[in-house]
Amino acid sequence: MIKTKKEQNNKDSIEKERLIMKKKLLVSLAAAAILALSVTACGTSPSQSSTSGTTVTQSGTTSTSGQNTLSASAIVTPDVPSQTSSTQTGETTGITEEEAKQIALDHAQVQEADLTYLNVKKDYDDGISVYEVDFGVGGKEYEYDIKADDGQILKTDYEIDEDYVDPNTQTAVSEADARASALARVEGASDSDIRIKLDRDDGRLIYEGKIIYNNMEYEFEISADTGEFLKWEQDSVYD
Repeated sequence: MIKTKKEQNNKDSIEKERLIMKKKLLVSLAAAAILALSVTACGTSPSQSSTSGTTVTQSGTTSTSGQNTLSASAIVTPDVPSQTSSTQTGETTGITEEEAKQIALDHAQVQEADLTYLNVKKDYDDGISVYEVDFGVGGKEYEYDIKADDGQILKTDYEIDEDYVDPNTQTAVSEADARASALARVEGASDSDIRIKLDRDDGRLIYEGKIIYNNMEYEFEISADTGEFLKWEQDSVYD
């Protein structure tokens, strides 16, 4: 069968239309792909560039919104002055031992020169730092607990020593005579080796003392009325 020229032209025209449609389809697909990529990029860009609404964690885990999370290492924090050791331990500089002693003496209205003994030490009472101040004067014994932080008096106690004897009390036997009698029993001992004081025992006035000489210790009691030795003991200082 012989095709006419008109039929041939129709066939060529149809083929051209098919090619044009294919090109349009490819262009459309390409445009759709580009559009999809653009939409994706536009949808993620704001969350990537913005840090608002994110949660910063020290472990670097993701935020609750699922977007970018800053790690703790990426954040620069300003230097903060460290607390002083006194703040960390709960203690302050407070008062000195000398100040605690003076607070107690002032409260008791006594002078240090009149004391027969004085002890001051720092301790803790129910977790509170305190100075324990103990002293005696004129047959009276005082005990104080003074807060080391601010000098507040937390406790005070006062007792009278019933056996206390005023050193100026008049006796039949003087202290000098009692001292000489005791030293006479230890050959070679001198005044620097003896300690002696007037005391009271069961209502009687006695001289109570001690001699330490040549590695020996001698303890004695002498009646202040008669000069009689009521007690005499000796031991090695190493016992």
